[in-house]
Amino acid sequence: MLTAILVDDDYPVVRYLSETVAWKELGIELVGCYSNGLEAWEGAQRSLPDIVITDIGMPKMNGLEMLEKLGAVHPLFRAVILSCHNEFHYAQQAMKLRVSDYILKESLDVGQLQRILRHISTDLCKEKDKIAEMLMYQRKQSINQSALKEQFLKDTLYQPSWTKDNWIEQARLNGISLEAKHYVPMVVSVDRAAEAARLRNMNDYTIVFAVENILQEIMDSMHRCVIFRYSNRDLVVLLCCDDPAREVQLAYYSTQKCIAAFQNYLKISVSCLIGQEARTPDDIRRTLAPMLNEAWHRFYLEEAKVHRFEKQKYSAEDIYGEYSRFFSVINDAIALNRTDELQSIVGGWAEWVKSEKFHPGDVKEWVLQLLLDLQMKTKVTLQYQPSLSEEKLHDAVNGIRSIDHLREWLLQYVCDLSRKLSMLAVRSKRTEVIKAQQYVIAHVTEKITLEDMAAHLNLNSSYFSRLFKRETNQNFIEYVNMVKLQKAKELLELSNKTVEEISDYLGYANKSYFIKLFKREVGMTPSEYTAWH
Repeated sequence: MLTAILVDDDYPVVRYLSETVAWKELGIELVGCYSNGLEAWEGAQRSLPDIVITDIGMPKMNGLEMLEKLGAVHPLFRAVILSCHNEFHYAQQAMKLRVSDYILKESLDVGQLQRILRHISTDLCKEKDKIAEMLMYQRKQSINQSALKEQFLKDTLYQPSWTKDNWIEQARLNGISLEAKHYVPMVVSVDRAAEAARLRNMNDYTIVFAVENILQEIMDSMHRCVIFRYSNRDLVVLLCCDDPAREVQLAYYSTQKCIAAFQNYLKISVSCLIGQEARTPDDIRRTLAPMLNEAWHRFYLEEAKVHRFEKQKYSAEDIYGEYSRFFSVINDAIALNRTDELQSIVGGWAEWVKSEKFHPGDVKEWVLQLLLDLQMKTKVTLQYQPSLSEEKLHDAVNGIRSIDHLREWLLQYVCDLSRKLSMLAVRSKRTEVIKAQQYVIAHVTEKITLEDMAAHLNLNSSYFSRLFKRETNQNFIEYVNMVKLQKAKELLELSNKTVEEISDYLGYANKSYFIKLFKREVGMTPSEYTAWH
């Protein structure tokens, strides 16, 4: 839908047009009404309108000045001038500012204005369609070129028979210029790619495409280089140079500038590895292959930084030597819901792992074992079904590339587990209360009333209500809603269900009541919670 604004210091005119023009029928949304050009210009900067209907003579900034400013930043907009007779000499100037028509207020007719707007709408839609087609064509060209470059990079990595001349010629046939004495290979990687995609509401391809564009813009101004897309989180940069020592120094500066740009404009963390300089395709292959394929070597490197790539040496010590002690202290902290203690324990563990430098594969296996043991214990003792299956846990942990990310992920996981268990934990010695809590946990998707629960336990409802309140310090319905809302948060985080589907799934007959309850307990609506996570 197109957007429009009304600008006139004559309030009755603005009110009349805003109420009588059939905006929706014209496919136009009226997004603003302003009393002078300055207000309209300030509002338009926040959201550029497609159509401007404006007077000329107004205080602070007249209509023509406002249209001139708008045209400098939004060349596609259209304008309609509403003018008094004594301002008609402005018409010639107005026609130079993408004004589609000039209407005298004394002969203003809503039908005439609607015909003009319908004509403008048709023209704008055609123009936007042409631009969209052009952008689609350019994108296809970009995708095709990117695909050719990606294939050439993989041929370089896995085609051992090329001489340097053959390699340069093959690059030239693919539209790539690689004439140089030396090459410095670099790998630019999106840190925490899955998390970045979720937080930015972008898919992996879009994120790496945006990173590539910024990288290209900054690197091209300082280096002769070629950028290749290797995967949905990794880009390869080949710096072509005659003086590699100097080029590496410049590369540190330019990649740091890129990393800052990614953080400022995309809110994405990106890291860079710089490899040893190379002369031939074989040299590039030997340097680049381990940088791309042996992700272990970046596990202990700080994120959002530039590093020289070096193969790491790992400890031969047994990482499981401290397992029992750690499991015991973290299990106790979870049981007591001591989040500060959990932070200290997990932080201390990460520092110990860093200092010992265990193999990353062993570290991840250790974490998986810990989580599976914790899940098993809580499942047996509290009949709590974990939100992540063993397979999903395995995928989540193995998708993590750095110890810092693993530390943060593990801390969040155990804190969430502790919080959930603290709400579901059975603290009563009365069998009736234990059975009631276990029933609610097992039947969280059903509608559960106090009377139904009391009948299930063969108890008087008033007696059961007093008993539950005395033993748990909360009434039964509060407990039911607490368990249901905890399940709602899990579904919002881990499923594609809509708010309405979740409300129905958890046995709430009224979606509005569910949203109101969720906001009261969590501090935000379900939609806001999903966006935040």
